Formats: sequence, C-alpha cells, structure tokens
Amino acid sequence: MRWDALFGDMEAQLAAAAGLAAESEISERVRMELGGIRLQDRLRSQSGRELLFELGAAGTVQGILRHVGEGWVVLEQERGAVLAVLSHVVAIRGMDRFAGGPAGHVRLGVASALRSIARDRSPVVIRSAGAAAERALHGTIDRVGSDFLELAVTPSDLPRRSTNVTGVYVLPTATVAAVLSQRNGWN
Repeated sequence: MRWDALFGDMEAQLAAAAGLAAESEISERVRMELGGIRLQDRLRSQSGRELLFELGAAGTVQGILRHVGEGWVVLEQERGAVLAVLSHVVAIRGMDRFAGGPAGHVRLGVASALRSIARDRSPVVIRSAGAAAERALHGTIDRVGSDFLELAVTPSDLPRRSTNVTGVYVLPTATVAAVLSQRNGWN
C-alpha cells in the first residue's frame, strides 16, 4: 500500500536523524573532554616514548620521557638526563594521539626539580630561553631560590672546584629552558 511506503520512508528518515544527533553529541563530548586536558596530562601518557622538544633559540633536546612534573619533564639520554621547562617548549615531536587523564595534585614545580639537581651537585649545562644553544652555561647549580638559581660556571672540561670557577651567575628560573646533566660527570 502507498501509505506503508510513506511511513517506512518517514521511519528511515527519523532513524537517520537520530543517528546524526548521536554522532554529533559524541563529537561534542569528545571536544569538551579534550578541552580539559593539559599538556602535562597529555605528556604523562607518552612515558617511555622517544620525544624531541623544540626550545626555539635554545635548540632542541631529545630523549626518552621518564618523568612529568608541574611545568617540566625529564628526558633520559645516553649520557645523562635533560630537564625541559614546558613554558619554553615551542613544539614536541614523537607523541602518539593518546591522552592521559589528570594525575592527582602534582606538587613538584621547576624550582623543586632544580633543588634536587643542586643537591646532587651534578655538572650541568643550562640553556636559557632567547639565547642560542651555543651560548649555554656550563657549571654546577649551587643554590636555588623561589624564582632564581645560582650557577658556579666552570669550563666544560673541568669539575666544580673553587679554583675552576670562572664566575657565579644568578639566573631567573623563568629564563631556564633546559638543564642537561651528565650521568658520568666530566670527561
């Protein structure tokens, strides 16, 4: 009968409209969920992956992602580790499309991470935001305040001894793009 075809067509149109509405709602929920994910949450899901961080004029750092803190990450490299400050990251390469959820309350900020490095007395190379990678400073972090650090600068081939210190620099932590440490100390 003619009405059967008419009602059948109306049911098909209604089902198609319901399907489109469901797809639209799912897409909107995904957009809203992604809108609440922070970069450091996204990075947590990349733990163990080889990533490359572009730091603008300060160059690039690459390594296996080992730790994500509040505003910083640690990458493992063959001869040491790199602490990269997220506020100076221009781009990240090597991430997959997965996103982790927020991880409770992370308390360790950049200053806390720098204090750990200072306690360790590790020789470091500090790359500053806005300065070319070639202008990095070599030395040992002596002290870390709430918004600055003191670096005892030494030649890159010498350990930190008072006779080897060529100067002490006070650096605002806001200018630190990356801190590279050598696991095996000085060559």
